[in-house]
Amino acid sequence: MTATKVTVVGIITLLIGVGTGYLLWGSEPRQLAGELAAAKARLAEAQQSAAREGAVATKLQQAEAQLKQMTETLRSERELREKLDALVSKKK
Repeated sequence: MTATKVTVVGIITLLIGVGTGYLLWGSEPRQLAGELAAAKARLAEAQQSAAREGAVATKLQQAEAQLKQMTETLRSERELREKLDALVSKKK
């Protein structure tokens, strides 16, 4: 009777081990799949952020170029005004 009990306990232990292994076997790939999805989401967010930064940099360069052009225009307008004022002063 003791050998029968040992055999039954061994079979039950084996079944519990196989069942536990089966249940845990699929959990790691699911966890890795979740981590992969999170990493892909972070990558997409970083790419969007980089694109926004690139767009901002482009707009900044355009604004700086426009500012430079306006500064040159203002300088030339001031020079023309000074010349005009000088001509008007001479005629008086």
